[in-house]
Amino acid sequence: MPKNRKDNWFFTALLIAGLFLILLPARSSAGVFKKKSVVMGTDLEMIVSSTDEAKADKAFASVENEMKRIEDEMSEWKEKTFVSAINNNAGIRAVSVPSDLFKVIWAAVTVSKLTDGAFDITWASMRGVWDFSPGHERVPSASEVKERLKLVDYRDIVLDEKKNTVFLKRKGMAIGLGAIAKGYAVDRATQILAKEGIRDSIVKAGGDMRVQGLDNGKPWEIGIKHPRKKELLAKFGLTNVSVSTSGDYERFFIKDNVLYHHIIDPRTGFPARGAMSVTVLAPDTMTSDALSTALFVLGPDKGLELANKLNGVEAIIVDASGKMRISPGITLK
Repeated sequence: MPKNRKDNWFFTALLIAGLFLILLPARSSAGVFKKKSVVMGTDLEMIVSSTDEAKADKAFASVENEMKRIEDEMSEWKEKTFVSAINNNAGIRAVSVPSDLFKVIWAAVTVSKLTDGAFDITWASMRGVWDFSPGHERVPSASEVKERLKLVDYRDIVLDEKKNTVFLKRKGMAIGLGAIAKGYAVDRATQILAKEGIRDSIVKAGGDMRVQGLDNGKPWEIGIKHPRKKELLAKFGLTNVSVSTSGDYERFFIKDNVLYHHIIDPRTGFPARGAMSVTVLAPDTMTSDALSTALFVLGPDKGLELANKLNGVEAIIVDASGKMRISPGITLK
């Protein structure tokens, strides 16, 4: 469905190049509180504007607890999570799951349909074929990839909305929510902050960020880094929007002068090659998280084409040559 540009939000960038999100210092330290920790296997950063430090500390603790709860429910790395139960029972039986996990998996399948499989949480069926951990880097053979790729197909995820059950049709299949669950967790964090009476905040987990309200009456400033250089090239003034970035520089290794990164095209089983980085702005972080990965896999042309069809979604793509591509709703200065 075409975008309704009259209802769409807009943002201005002073200068935009390749993308990596960072939080710039707040305009005033008075009434601005910050917290950093590690949750869900990534760096969590929170900034809130409040006149009450005790309230801010209480809100931070509530957010951390909620994100840990989500990790204990949705991680495929921990043995006793519901996602692990789904994977362990692939081809055997359906697993009853909590409503929020069902919501995330339902959303993932929706994005899979929207992108014709460019986004597919059953990519986790290929776990172990590639290894990006330092000192253990591994490029699999084409035959290995082809064999394991037979298990990757979002259409083999059976969802029963009435029973809240998830079933993977074939043994050996697995799902991984690394490209969507973190976004959902950031949204939940923002909701918790609002419940605690904090309306002006930023929550950032890895490459996913929710910018809510204002910083002393003005939009929050968000910095952008080039995917190939350690320097600030741009900044945004943003409010009430979610931002997610996916890049080939997050987890990668170079072998025989070829860069191999962790964003695997679930249709081929090999790293997607069309872009260096993709940043998506969307109404919620679960959406921006999933779409940043999906558009990265689709590549600049198809990725921008899809973004332009979605209400409230904008995209900035740095293609494989380093050229910046932007959707029409973005105004540059």
